[in-house]
Amino acid sequence: MASSTGTISTSAGPLDVATLVKQLMAAESKSRLTNLTGKASAFNTLISAYGNFKGALTTYQSAIKGLNAASFASQKAAVSNAGTGSNLTTDPFTADVNTDESTKILAQKLKSGGYPQGQVFNAGDSLAIKVGTNQPTFVTLKANATLAGVRDAINATKNIGVTASIVTDAAGDHLVLEANTGGTANTIKVTANNSLAGLNYDASSNQPSTVTQIQAPRDATKAASGKYSIGVSQLAQAHKVSSAGITPGTTFENGVLAIKTGTGSTAIIKPKSNTLAGVRDAINASEAGVNASIVSDGKNDHLVITTKDSGAANNLRITGTGNFSVFSFDPSGKLSSPGVATNQAFSAGGLTLQVGSKTVAINPTDLDNSGAIGLNDVVASINAANAGVTASISNDGTQDHLVLTPTGTDPVALTGTSDYAVLNGSSMGQLAKAQDAKLTIDGVLVTSASNKVTDAISGVTLNLSKVTTAADNFSLSISNDTSGVSTAANTFVSAYNTLVKAVNSLTKQTPSTTKGEANNASPLGAESSVKTVMTQLRGALMTSISEGAGGLSLSQVGISFQKDGTLALDAGKLSTATTKNFEGVSKLFTSTDGVVPKLQKLMEDILGDNGLVATKTKGLQNSLKVNTDQQASVNARLLTMKDAYTNQFNRLNVTLATMQSRQSYLTQQLAKLSK
Repeated sequence: MASSTGTISTSAGPLDVATLVKQLMAAESKSRLTNLTGKASAFNTLISAYGNFKGALTTYQSAIKGLNAASFASQKAAVSNAGTGSNLTTDPFTADVNTDESTKILAQKLKSGGYPQGQVFNAGDSLAIKVGTNQPTFVTLKANATLAGVRDAINATKNIGVTASIVTDAAGDHLVLEANTGGTANTIKVTANNSLAGLNYDASSNQPSTVTQIQAPRDATKAASGKYSIGVSQLAQAHKVSSAGITPGTTFENGVLAIKTGTGSTAIIKPKSNTLAGVRDAINASEAGVNASIVSDGKNDHLVITTKDSGAANNLRITGTGNFSVFSFDPSGKLSSPGVATNQAFSAGGLTLQVGSKTVAINPTDLDNSGAIGLNDVVASINAANAGVTASISNDGTQDHLVLTPTGTDPVALTGTSDYAVLNGSSMGQLAKAQDAKLTIDGVLVTSASNKVTDAISGVTLNLSKVTTAADNFSLSISNDTSGVSTAANTFVSAYNTLVKAVNSLTKQTPSTTKGEANNASPLGAESSVKTVMTQLRGALMTSISEGAGGLSLSQVGISFQKDGTLALDAGKLSTATTKNFEGVSKLFTSTDGVVPKLQKLMEDILGDNGLVATKTKGLQNSLKVNTDQQASVNARLLTMKDAYTNQFNRLNVTLATMQSRQSYLTQQLAKLSK
């Protein structure tokens, strides 16, 4: 049996096997692993440094992405009142510039012809999608697919430049393609073959196509600069009505409640509980286009209903039957009774008229001396009471209706007993009528369903808050905002300088002050990839400085390189340039071949999955993995070597121990002989 397993050292001998093996393995490990661990440390340092470099680039990219056409073409609005008098209106409206949807950039959107559900497109067939001046991107079906499969294949393709979706109508399923980037420079061209041939589209071709453009691409535009005279004669209002007082605890056991807003559909309200709160909650949970609340006057509760949208077209019509009749409301504000015969006579009972909190007893008499009390006498008696309503009669062709028109805004209820019970009815009071906003712009009458007027002046949203008076003379001035351009330019320069300083810190090299010692270099000091990235960025800026868009260059608007590689901004030069040529400055930064789009595209390439930074980082990570594998292999060999050394020294120790034992025996024997 072996004296050692290789990992256990024997102490049966003169040798300290454990110490001997430890010292030998320390020497072996140092000679075989030191170089590898040093390389691993260097790889980790570089990977971390490239992470910091990527972070600095990402920060710069975010700053550049935040600069858009509006940043360098900002406009400002100023409102002034040149009216006369001491009680002039203040702030009847404010203006937001370039918030009108008509000025926003739009992406092109295409729709295919209709395909039957389940239509199969064959494996191997392909299409190529080209957006703007980009190279076409190819999509090949790996297997037979439905239109949904074609959509998914398109959306799974990287950097294709469009998003695909499906809409369905009577003609079938349609594939919709929308460019991911707006503007007239980013139009879509589709080339397809075989079973996909129906998706071909080329606006410049005379060949017929079943694909149609459902949204044209559009570049962003600006509000028209100028001065506008504005007067506000009426604000838009939502329709708001309130019920008469309802005794707390009242329940609504029977009947139907229906609400209609404007030209919308009628919503049937079905409360889950029969309380007034249950009615309110059911209204709010419906799609009736209104909000309901309960207001208490200290004695009774009132149900208040308000339309969600303002404007004259969004008036309310509420129809209630049974217990819900107390919530009835006609847009005209009139209360119309159920129909009665044209010769209806009333002999017994009486009427109670309630207008708001006021209650009046109506006791009609034969005022026209016809020999009976008719509906004419009821009308005359109500009008004579001066209770806040005007009574009249309408005829629907077969029957008469008692019509009560409130002279105010209070709810109206009419309760009859005996013969007069047929005239029972009630109506909610109108707290605010539905109306449009009315204003004049340079003498032209403009109406708007909302106090947020978005389509009167292109690129401008007017926010109305008050009505102007005859003494007012308000004007709105839209002008170019040079201060906005200055802010954007400062951001542009500051973002680049922040990047340069961060990179300088990552690549800094400090010369040694001691002769013979190496210089102290930052991790990325000798990295060519970092130098390449910064050279590309400087190249893009240098081109823009010497060959700008819009007839200008960066140097002409006050942006230039300094000796340390950062940018400097001459505020005075920029102000002069924007004052003289505002459009040119805007184009220099934001046109298709402007400096900002160029930098945005360059940063996308640098930081993309296949960009220089990602490629370098992946290479370092792969090298680190190889190093880790090599260290594992060396450690395995060292373990085997340790076992071998241990076994060898164990055997030597046993041999030496045996020799010592024999030497001791012989010494003892010789000692005996000498005696």
